[in-house]
Amino acid sequence: MSMRTLLAAVAATVTLGVAAAQAEPGYATANVNMRTGPDIEFPSVGVIPEGEPIYVEGCLGDESWCDVRWADNRGWVFSEYIGFDRHGETVFLPDLGMAAFGIPVVTFVAADYWHRWYVGRPWYAEHARWEAFKWHPREGWHAPPPGPRKAGWWRAGYVAPHGMHAPPEHGWHRPEHRDDHRDHRDHDRDDRR
Repeated sequence: MSMRTLLAAVAATVTLGVAAAQAEPGYATANVNMRTGPDIEFPSVGVIPEGEPIYVEGCLGDESWCDVRWADNRGWVFSEYIGFDRHGETVFLPDLGMAAFGIPVVTFVAADYWHRWYVGRPWYAEHARWEAFKWHPREGWHAPPPGPRKAGWWRAGYVAPHGMHAPPEHGWHRPEHRDDHRDHRDHDRDDRR
């Protein structure tokens, strides 16, 4: 490998790392359960409120579940309840796919994930049970089609998970939160000083 090729590879890696670090957050498009693994049998970390910012760390190859960060929590949510701002509108993750947002494909190994994120959490005492749990592919979800996608491809025959409403249709806007207003006021006050 020539020095020029090596430098180009390093520059590309650094550029991709900077782009990923500066990525805008996604949003929960409904009150959605965050689980300790990609199966509804895994314990719940909590419910992410509609409109809350989340950071997507990766998704399974079939885009059924995504590993996300929310506040001080880490866990798994259904991909179709994740939206991103694009040109002033919300687009849903499955409509464009992970590559459009720079989201990597990840795998799930319960022992590694639980030891990394849940030591000290109330449900960690049962980690051996969940490390041995045979999780299943998501029922009713099918992998995205190859090539360019038509928005809403996943809605044909879609059945919302038990106890949940279907994800919002095109035109959903993130609700404003009180915390958003407080943060802006505090920021304005700092500017006046």
